[in-house]
Amino acid sequence: MGNSSQFNIKNFFRNLFGEGQKENANQPAVGVPQPDPRRHVQRQREDELYRRSDVIGGKYKVYGTLGKGGFGIVYLVYNRKTRNVYALKTFRDEFLADSSAREDFKKEALLWVNLDEHPFILAARRVEEFSGRLFVAMDYIAPDQRGCVSLEDHLHRSRGPLDTNKTLEWAIQLCYGMEHANTHGIKVHSDIKPGNILITQDGTLKITDFGLAAGAVAGFRGGGSLVSISADGRPGCSLVQAKDKGWCGTPGYIAPEIYEGKGVDVRSDIYSFGAVLWQMVAGGLFPPFHVNLPRREGEDDRAYVVRYAQAVYRRQTTEDVPKVDGPLYPVIRRCLCREPSGRYGDFGKLRGELEVIYRSRTGRCVEIPLIGEKTTAFWNNKGISLHSLGRYQEAIYCLDKALEIDPRYAAAWNNKGNSLDSLGRHQEAIYCLNKALKIDPREAYAWNNKGNSLYSLGRYQEAIYCYDKALEIDPRYALVWNNKGISLYSLGRYQEAIYCYDKSLEIDPRDAQTWNNKGNNLNSLGRYQEAIYCFDKALEIDPRYAAAWYNKGISLNSLGRHQEAIYCYDKSLEIDPRYAAAWVNKGSSLCSLGRYQEAIYCFDKALEIDPRYAAAWSNKALAEDAQGNFRDAAKSYRKFIELAPPQYAAQIALARQRLKELQ
Repeated sequence: MGNSSQFNIKNFFRNLFGEGQKENANQPAVGVPQPDPRRHVQRQREDELYRRSDVIGGKYKVYGTLGKGGFGIVYLVYNRKTRNVYALKTFRDEFLADSSAREDFKKEALLWVNLDEHPFILAARRVEEFSGRLFVAMDYIAPDQRGCVSLEDHLHRSRGPLDTNKTLEWAIQLCYGMEHANTHGIKVHSDIKPGNILITQDGTLKITDFGLAAGAVAGFRGGGSLVSISADGRPGCSLVQAKDKGWCGTPGYIAPEIYEGKGVDVRSDIYSFGAVLWQMVAGGLFPPFHVNLPRREGEDDRAYVVRYAQAVYRRQTTEDVPKVDGPLYPVIRRCLCREPSGRYGDFGKLRGELEVIYRSRTGRCVEIPLIGEKTTAFWNNKGISLHSLGRYQEAIYCLDKALEIDPRYAAAWNNKGNSLDSLGRHQEAIYCLNKALKIDPREAYAWNNKGNSLYSLGRYQEAIYCYDKALEIDPRYALVWNNKGISLYSLGRYQEAIYCYDKSLEIDPRDAQTWNNKGNNLNSLGRYQEAIYCFDKALEIDPRYAAAWYNKGISLNSLGRHQEAIYCYDKSLEIDPRYAAAWVNKGSSLCSLGRYQEAIYCFDKALEIDPRYAAAWSNKALAEDAQGNFRDAAKSYRKFIELAPPQYAAQIALARQRLKELQ
């Protein structure tokens, strides 16, 4: 073996692979059925009971967390026996303290399960108990192309009043659903609010969480109160108990008589829906009597929620309903009457008034789908749900069933194309997306998805054409701006890509993926400090975004801040220990600090994950070479030369040169 006396290891390291491999987060995100799982399936928190790939009760495989509320957690699961996708809700330990509490809670939940099938009610399929814990399995509603799955999401995205005809249609659908529930054993819902009103991709409203607030009251044995605060600081569904009276529900939607301890009936639910209807017309995130109430120093959640509820109650009982424009204000005002006797007596009477307004505006009635019929929408929605779990072949089966019923159902062609694309069958996907666009040339989601398939084939310019077509139709489609940016990045047109990411962030400033992608473009331009700002923005939104930690590490490394870079790679590896590129780049930073033995450990970890990772072999060779371990270095150089792709011809030549010197 030779020696390294005439070999500049650092210069060779820089020439071979630079300071590390950059990662552009994800491939373009799809518009339908799910834009980006990060927008709907939340990352696991430390206090959650189950993690991805866990199996609950021997049959429900966990795919992620859909949400966490005041009373429990909802998981996205797949039933391995029935091959159906569910939202599986479990409840906080305070409601499950003993068998009696569980039975009381179960009775309320079973009222929902035992409702006959209805098109405007989210179906709860079963209540089950595993290891002393209760679960309710509900149908899963996948988000639409904007990531919206609830009325609350639509209000957040709209940034203004909803379309009046759509508001009327959804309001009438809710009335039908509540009428059905009221005549089938559920007298009150007790927590009607935008977050408990779901909207399917075909625009159908579904009421959810029937009886769970009542179940909380029935099952709670704590003798105190349970309160929740949303991520933006608003009080959520809470159970407050006091000596004289108590209440359960979400402040801002709770009728005054509930605070007064006078009991509840259907008119209390009508009050809550009046608050929702006001929001739809006003276009706000808050109910009509909301109070901007700062928290006091040292104030705990319970004290804040009680003080907020008291402030809202004062407004409800002393002020008139805030005025909104349009034909629905008189209806809203009656729903929000201070005294229950002044409100509509039931949802049928409320629906009657809404239908008069709807017919006068549209000349038609709201249609009720046939109950139990497996329609194109049924098969399409089931296909979307299976796709969201990565079960693409099963999704295609369902979408083909939809197309057997209606070959001109553009959404099913679009979604089938999306599933084929996810299987790597890009040319077949484009065929399906062209079928969708022939039926409806103004289907922005199909243009977006066609662009994604073309991107996957490396046809970036054609992909950009498709994204531009989608943006002609909907200039505020943030996801398409992001995807266009990814294609421009792939063409090396970094400044144009940044413009697209900025357009996306104007529309949705809390999209972590777009912040990450913008940071990568700035890295490519050598603007490392600006890139770090973008990665930090992504990590503010999602602290468990492994790729953003990884890319921040690359920026810090490029600035020579190797120790800080190592910290970022470690954060990335805490989240995903099998992130091979993070192991390689951590090793590269350690090499820059002369810590070669630690670096070799990192490269070996990467090679455990991917034994054919050429960059790991090259960097391991360099570290071994720098240590004077020439025999092992030669072996690693040979592996690199064997595995390196043709585009690394220059680097392969350098490795061969060094290998020759070591003979």
